[in-house]
Amino acid sequence: MYNFTIDRSLKTPAYRQLYFQISEYIEKGKILSGEKLPKIRELASNLGIARNTVEAAYKQLALEGYAKGHRGIGYVVEDLDLSVFDGNASGRSDSALIEASENARNIFPLESDLGCKYDFAYGNKDLGALPLDIMRAMADKAFRANNFESASLYVDPFGLYGLRKEIAKYVYKKRDIKCVPEQVVIQSGTQAALRKLASLFNERDACVAVEDPGYNIARDAFIEEGYKIEPLPVHMDEVNVIERLQNSDAKLVVATPSNQFPLGFVMSLSMRLKLIDWARKKDAYIIEDDYCCEFRYESSPSPALRAIDKDNTIYLGTMSKILTPAIRISYIILPAALLERWNKRFPADLCAVPWLEQEMLRLFLESNTWDRYERSTVNTYRKRHDILAKSLKSEMGDLVDVLDEGAGLHLLVVDKYERTQEELIELARRKSVRVYPTDQYWTTDTHPMKSSILIGFSKITEEEIPKGIKQLARAWSL
Repeated sequence: MYNFTIDRSLKTPAYRQLYFQISEYIEKGKILSGEKLPKIRELASNLGIARNTVEAAYKQLALEGYAKGHRGIGYVVEDLDLSVFDGNASGRSDSALIEASENARNIFPLESDLGCKYDFAYGNKDLGALPLDIMRAMADKAFRANNFESASLYVDPFGLYGLRKEIAKYVYKKRDIKCVPEQVVIQSGTQAALRKLASLFNERDACVAVEDPGYNIARDAFIEEGYKIEPLPVHMDEVNVIERLQNSDAKLVVATPSNQFPLGFVMSLSMRLKLIDWARKKDAYIIEDDYCCEFRYESSPSPALRAIDKDNTIYLGTMSKILTPAIRISYIILPAALLERWNKRFPADLCAVPWLEQEMLRLFLESNTWDRYERSTVNTYRKRHDILAKSLKSEMGDLVDVLDEGAGLHLLVVDKYERTQEELIELARRKSVRVYPTDQYWTTDTHPMKSSILIGFSKITEEEIPKGIKQLARAWSL
């Protein structure tokens, strides 16, 4: 009755393709309000796909208000005002929708796939790991605090002073970084902080060196500001990287020394010293993104660059990994010499982070529960890391090589049979397992790790990891 199709050549998951087609049928009035959607079993059989794929598409339709599930009946189209779908919107083609979806998924690769039972995400956290009771208590305390009148005022452009004071104490205790609260700038996430720094240094023909592979959001932030990008091949030896940097026009470099993303290695002390020496001699700046510095499982965290060099290193930290990505709080620690430049460049800026979130975090850091929570969180992820590493070795040792530096929230695996990322991801999806690509983190399409896949453990539980890896082994077995 309905001409739904699944194009297996597309990267877009089958459930998303089906969701787009059904939603368009509803918008165009081809499926009327009150009409039942095809039975899950029948539609899955007709399309040659799994029942849970159809069910995932239906759940997405229900989530967005197109249909509603009824016990014993199935999914029924909701009563909608179709006039809101104008000619242009309702005339969207499947290919345009799918292309838009694909672009969005490339930009936001961490969104959970509703069609997969085992999601090896490396950014989002599982609900059970969030300190919800503590956060509720801190929110309640914030509203009852004597300084509540500050909630009725604009926050200092650098952020809530009390929070900046706590962060200054925190980075000294954890990363041996010495600074005063006046050097701390609160930002609404790492991406916002990088964009701000790109704007701070933007000059004509400016050049920034970035790790290759590296955090694509950092690269994109500088591209948007018109910078020339100088890729540093961090998968090669240190001498090659430093020579490349010295011969470039770069006056800025963005680095993740504590846990290089996505390769996972820790920058050696000799490389750190060479990088600092380059910055001092060239009167340049290092933007140190201290990504996942808390999560070291086999050794103590390495010293921060900013702890060694306070004049040419700009420190960038975040609470999203240890706490939750939902609280969009990152912070920049500026060298004292840049404070005047910042104030001149952003004289009228307001802090974009809400007062309540800042005050909650201040109270949390100030309390005696933060250290206990941080230790507990690190121990949780240490267990998950160890279970994942053991499962990969026992179940997939003949299929993949594992890059494991004992840090971070993911492991990088490389297929021994050199299959493409697209093929490996699709094979995993067919077994209801979601793993993640690495292509977007390289500056070119011709990089040497076309068969590498990210397998995270930030969201999946300890009990589910071995089950998911067994399924993945079945998916990738020849």
